[in-house]
Formats: sequence, C-alpha cells, structure tokens
Amino acid sequence: MRGEASPVASNPDYAWIVNFNNGNANIYNRNNQCRVRAVRSVARASECQGATSVGFHELFLAWRCARKNKQPSANQLDFECRWTDRLLDLQERINAGRWSPSPTTCFVATRPKAREIHAPDFSDRVVHHWLMSRIEPAFEPGFIFDSYANRKGKGSHAAVDRLKGFVRQVASGQGGGWYLQLDIANYFNTIHRPTLWTILKRRMAKAGVPEVAQRVTHALLRKSPIEYGVVHRSTAQERAQIPLHKRLENSPAACGIPIGNLSSQFFANVYLNELDQFVKHELKAQRYIRYVDDFVIIHRDRAQLERWRDQIETFLRDRLRLKLKADQRLRSLTDGADFLGYVVFPTHTRVRTRVVRHARAALTEWAADHVRADAVRATPEDYRRLQSIAASYDGHFTHANAHRLSEQFNKRFPWLAAARTPRRFRLRDEGRYSAILRDATNYEDAA
Repeated sequence: MRGEASPVASNPDYAWIVNFNNGNANIYNRNNQCRVRAVRSVARASECQGATSVGFHELFLAWRCARKNKQPSANQLDFECRWTDRLLDLQERINAGRWSPSPTTCFVATRPKAREIHAPDFSDRVVHHWLMSRIEPAFEPGFIFDSYANRKGKGSHAAVDRLKGFVRQVASGQGGGWYLQLDIANYFNTIHRPTLWTILKRRMAKAGVPEVAQRVTHALLRKSPIEYGVVHRSTAQERAQIPLHKRLENSPAACGIPIGNLSSQFFANVYLNELDQFVKHELKAQRYIRYVDDFVIIHRDRAQLERWRDQIETFLRDRLRLKLKADQRLRSLTDGADFLGYVVFPTHTRVRTRVVRHARAALTEWAADHVRADAVRATPEDYRRLQSIAASYDGHFTHANAHRLSEQFNKRFPWLAAARTPRRFRLRDEGRYSAILRDATNYEDAA
C-alpha cells in the first residue's frame, strides 16, 4: 500500500542491502527494495593521505588563488597551458622532498624609493599559496593586534587610524606627549635565515603543522635565493639606482629573503613578531604599532621612550641580528608623526609631502603625453590609466584632512573631473568626454 512502510524496512532484524550498481536510500522499499549504493567518503583526499604528502586538490585551490585578480604573464600562461601536468609535477616533487625554488625575475621598482623586486616563477607562487594556507593558521593567533602588515583585516590605513587614536589619547590627557619612531636598517636583506628557521620550526612543531609543509618551508630558507638563479629584467640605469648594500646578492652570509613574494611577507612578520612580544610583554608598552619594519611607540614620558629605544636596540642586535636605522625620531606629538604616507597630528592628519609630489608628477606626465592646446588626444586605454591614477590618490587623500589639497589638484588639473566619469559615459559619448578635457590647456598656468 502506497505510503506504508515495507515489512522488511520496518523489521529491526534486517540490515541495509548494498547495491553497487545503482539505487537510492529509501526506507519505503517502493523501487529499490531497501538497496543503497556505496559512496566515497566526503573527507578530502589530502586528509586521507596523512601529514606527509600534499593532495592534488590542495594544489588546485592554491593555483586558483595564485591567478586570482592577477594580470596574466607569459610565465603564468605557459603554466596554464598544461596546468594539470604542472600541478601533478609539483605534487610529485613536493611529496618526494625534491622541490626547490625556481630562478626569480628581478626588476627595479622606483616608487616610493628604488628597490629590488624578486618575482617568483608562477609555479613557485602556487607553492607559496599552498604553504601559507597550511602554516599561517598556526602563527596568526600569536600575532599581536597592532601588527598591520600583510594580514587580513589590517593594512596601512587601519594602522594610521590606530595611530590617530593613540595620539589623541595621549594628547588629550595631560597634554603634550611624545612619539618614538624606529625602522630596521635594510630589513629583508639582513634577516638571518637560520634564526628565522628556528623560530618557524619551533612554532610549527608545537602547532602540529604537517611535515610536508615544514619541508617546503625549509627549502625556501636553506639557501640564498641568489643560489637558485636570478633573471634580471632591469636596465643598467635602473640597477644603478640601487645602492650596493641594498642588493640581495650583497647580503651578509646566511642572510636575506627576497622582496616580492607571499612567503617573504609572512616570514618578515614572523621574524619581527619576536620584537612585538618583547615590546608588549617585557617593556609593557601600551601604545605600539608596527607595519613591516617601521614601528611607532606613543608615551607621555620622553625619558621612558629613550630607555625603551636602548632596550629595543639591544634586543634586535642580540636576538635577531638586526640594526636600527640612524634616522631615529623622538619628537613631540605636536610635530606630527610621519607614518605610512601621512603626518598625524593630535588635531588633524595631513598627506605626506612626498606623496603629494608623486601625485603631481604622475598627473603632469599624463597631461604631457595626452593634452594639447587644441584638444585631448587619448585612447580609452589612456583614459582608464588616468582614472586608475586619480582613484589611487583620491583614496589616499580620503584618509586625511585633505579637502584643500584636493581643491588645489582640481584647479591645477581641471580635467581630473573626467577621470571620475563612469566608463559607460566614456564609451557612449567620446566627443563630450574630450570636450571636458579641453579645459586642461591652462593646467601649467594654474600650477
């Protein structure tokens, strides 16, 4: 009878009958006579393989993360032409303990200051994303709240907002107050890799990080990146802008990690977390903020900051083999703390002069290429570049008291209004868009 339980199904003495060909779970026995088909466990293959190997699915997810929101390069496209074979090869080499970094591509970034960037091979980027997913959860809970570089939910603007709060707390109390701002000299090139590996190994062992992830971490640190090879993509003039002591190839023995990849950013945080713990738990400094190797301490007593500076210098030298830059700022809060592109005062925040200078230079360069006396000669790609430049600096100015500064830019570059025009308007009415830009003929006079 329809809807009535089968006598077989309702009998507790019967067990499920498994049909390996087909069938569904159905206790009413209408179509399959209590037969079900066997299914694979929902556990991931990597979990079944244990802690000594990496699964293909893990590397597949890492590949998706590595390519996300990235402009494709020739190196990436070459990898993706045969991505299955490449991921299987990575899996085999990692599991066999034979993986090592590939040669990096070195180029020179000139802003905000000249420095070497070592871009990893795309296959290495995949490994870095996989590795971070395995070891970052073991370290993240141990980081202090006020470490703001390369962490989810943090960033430079959050660090500046936190600094504003600290400055106002001290300045609004008894008045006055001081800040101590310190920086590590040539930080990435002087990180002592054996010391870093000791810190990483101790924490990974305690947190139960899989052995395969520990092997890959050690592979990244056991040699200098220069030993794995470097392909230079910069001119001799660009290379000349880098001081000799700032080049990774001239790092002290057993020191140096490359700027420009995900693992180095994370390792840099782990290394200076030792300093964070010292400042917070031994020095007992309440108002301390760090972004990469730039850190600030706020206090009412200048003498206390002087004592802390000496203790920090000793700790860095003895424990981490690092040195402070000679430019050490111990100043009154009323002088303004120059931090991450802003100058923070107790009453307001200004944009750093260097950022303003770079903004003017970028917009003047664009105008020199595309603005003429009779019209604006630019393609849609040029307009998009202008929009990108304007959006970047608009976003930076938003976090400061920069209304007058923005008005000055609008007066000097009247065609900036066009950079904020929606894209659909540009494509629909190119002539009207160009008419807006013709007002730029006086931008040099306005300067």
